[in-house]
Amino acid sequence: MGDGLCSDTSLNREDSYLKNYKKGHKKGYKTERAFLVKGEKLKPLQLGVMHGYMPVKALKKVCNGYGVSVNEYLVASFLWSIYQECLHGMPCKRPVSSCVPVNLRPYFDSITMKNFFVIISAVFRPEKETYTFEEVVQIVAESLRSQINREHLENLFAYNVSNEKNFILRAVPLFIKNIAIRYVYHSSALANTTTVTNIGNIQVREEYQDYIEGFRAFLSMSEGQNIKGTICSYRDTLVFTISSNLADVSVQRRFFRRLSQDGIPVRIETNGVYDE
Repeated sequence: MGDGLCSDTSLNREDSYLKNYKKGHKKGYKTERAFLVKGEKLKPLQLGVMHGYMPVKALKKVCNGYGVSVNEYLVASFLWSIYQECLHGMPCKRPVSSCVPVNLRPYFDSITMKNFFVIISAVFRPEKETYTFEEVVQIVAESLRSQINREHLENLFAYNVSNEKNFILRAVPLFIKNIAIRYVYHSSALANTTTVTNIGNIQVREEYQDYIEGFRAFLSMSEGQNIKGTICSYRDTLVFTISSNLADVSVQRRFFRRLSQDGIPVRIETNGVYDE
């Protein structure tokens, strides 16, 4: 076997944002401030990482019972856990929401190796006294489904591309652009409680499979978001990883217990930060 790239490796560098851009789209992003998870922080430079390993077959069976996808179920369970542990099941004027990155390639027949995704928000608004878990699952699933369609996704990235192509904006001095970008970043960061990203099912060539135990991934922290989730699966195991810079692990505990209550066996592993 040589040292070159595999013949299946794509070197496509197309800018799929520009290729699929159409004029006339309005701003698709919302910047309403969300409920934020706060608390005592871990030591400086520490990040708590907790992996939850679960069989894909058992997970899919539970999701089918709720009539939702794996992604919808896991995002809903995560938001439910925040709602229960941080809001104690009480109403809140601000929504509990999660950034959910969406890979645009399958929607626009793209094979580019450059970035081609947008961010949508799974939103749960705790407006009344009590919600059941089943209600939250359906609310979050509907929130995601209402946004994951070609027209809405096109709307989101077209707005960004239109700003990039705007000749007036190009003429604005860089220091003013930097101020504006910081403002936009700050507003966007506070518009979501957390982020849950799904890398999907990771596949490797058959000859390498016996050498690979599995894959894990986690997100670093960002402004306003002190706890995040990452999903990836390999063969018959899915791993939901929760990363956080908070000392309290009640959200993590609630999340994995919620899955266990639905009959999904979960094995937990941490990076040792919480044992110190």
